Amino acid sequence: SRSVVQINASIRFEPSKINIFTKDCKRNGKDATCMTAFVCFTAVFLSAHFQTASVALRYNATMDERRYTPRAHLDESGERQVQKGLVLLAGQEHCDILQFHVLDTADYVKPVTFSIDYELEHPENGPMLDDGWPTSLKVSVPFWNGCNEDEHCVPDLVLDARSDVPSAMDYCRRALRGAPLDCSAFSLSFDTSVFIIESSRRRVAVEAVLENRGENAYSTVLNISFSRNLQFASLIPKDDMDINIDCMTEDKHPNKKVCNVSYPFFRAKAKVAFRLDFEFNKAIFLQNMEIYLVANSDSEEKESTKEDNFAHLNFHLKYEADLLFTRASSLDYYEIRSNSSLERYDSIGPPFHCTFKLQNLGFFPVEGVTIKLTMPVATRAGNRLLLLTEFLVDQENTTCNIWGNTTDYRRTPAEEDLSRTPHLNHSNSDVVSIDCNVKLAPNEEMNLHLRGNLWMKSLKALKFKSLKVTTTATLQRRFGSPFIFREEDPSRQITFEISKPEESQIPIWIILGSTLGGLLLLALLVLVLWKLGFFKSGSRRRAAERERSIQGLE
Repeated sequence: SRSVVQINASIRFEPSKINIFTKDCKRNGKDATCMTAFVCFTAVFLSAHFQTASVALRYNATMDERRYTPRAHLDESGERQVQKGLVLLAGQEHCDILQFHVLDTADYVKPVTFSIDYELEHPENGPMLDDGWPTSLKVSVPFWNGCNEDEHCVPDLVLDARSDVPSAMDYCRRALRGAPLDCSAFSLSFDTSVFIIESSRRRVAVEAVLENRGENAYSTVLNISFSRNLQFASLIPKDDMDINIDCMTEDKHPNKKVCNVSYPFFRAKAKVAFRLDFEFNKAIFLQNMEIYLVANSDSEEKESTKEDNFAHLNFHLKYEADLLFTRASSLDYYEIRSNSSLERYDSIGPPFHCTFKLQNLGFFPVEGVTIKLTMPVATRAGNRLLLLTEFLVDQENTTCNIWGNTTDYRRTPAEEDLSRTPHLNHSNSDVVSIDCNVKLAPNEEMNLHLRGNLWMKSLKALKFKSLKVTTTATLQRRFGSPFIFREEDPSRQITFEISKPEESQIPIWIILGSTLGGLLLLALLVLVLWKLGFFKSGSRRRAAERERSIQGLE
């Protein structure tokens, strides 16, 4: 008969855990953590008269058998697997020592598995294994998590973030170069705390710092979410820190990012500073901008320290409009001739064509803005100055309201002296007022055309030497408009200068007096010359010349 034997196997490690924080050896020129595995077997014979027998055994030892690339390697061969044979004496434990090492790996969470499969060297002869007795053993050696003796990691993550978008006060000081009192008034002019997006800005930067003030935080993740008017551009760690932040985007959630921070763990007392860049989404325009950052890990952080694990940046925005505002006119100056035969116009005077142009040079569509035009058409006494015959906007779907163009002014001009008010505008005359809503896409423009004629019948009758008539176009923000203007007074003027030289009328008594005065002066001059003998000396010269002529003939 053959004896029946049971094989008891065990594996223990020294040290009991893999300490990746302390590299205590070098393998293939790289720092590594070196370990020792003790693989032990004991043969137990069930029959009493076989207690001095022995049995030959062979076994295979494998590390990380389920992984394509193992994290641990045997020192002897550099491989993950080894096969050995040995002879066991009844009741005596036999241990083989296997030296192995662990290099840097991305997975420090799951333990390294160590498995052995064993069998009799000569199963046909000698003792036989007890049927149903195990012939394999699998043991795991964990990684040390670097925490206290209880191996319960308690991290304390702290996240802080700041954006480079200026507040209304900062914008006033830096861009407008306003005085402190002026900037305070500018900031208080808004109904809530606002941040200003300058016309040249295309990006938003966020400077952030993530710090672990506690123990190691395993599988630390930074979740980033942002509003639809932003697009994620980049995340760049700063200060050349040896901490990687790898981000992924899910197609289902384009406005979210999930970033692994120093996987598999974020070390105790470690800190990483990084910069987030977002680009404005040209297709989506919003009056708010929101960025939400949250840091967490698989380790159990205390509830009392989780309040600083997030940063919420929520901005109510005002955009600086980048509008090119110009004007042009076909008539700048006109002179009314005093001689009616030289004047080309009678009742209705020369035509004019005024154009105000708005061009959106900015990145964002402009809305919530009104352009207001005021054109003086009559004096306060009711004398018409000009006639507006046509108003035209070349942009479709533009809403405009016109007031004052249907007033019926005097048909016969009344006497009125304008010499003391040589400049007429919306403040001292009757005007036609036009309001138009401005809605311009980027690179779009709108033109407002005003056509009409000067009203010569009144202009001839009014008393003035030179008269200026100014039409004004002003940009105004509607209530709740998302846009502001860098110009303090975004307005443009077109001025008609009309002159009327007075006729030269010299009184007749001045003409008669001047003539008589001239004749008296002439008579006085003749009398003086006669008294001086001027006329006699001339006759004597002529008599002497005649006498010389007679003597010469003789």
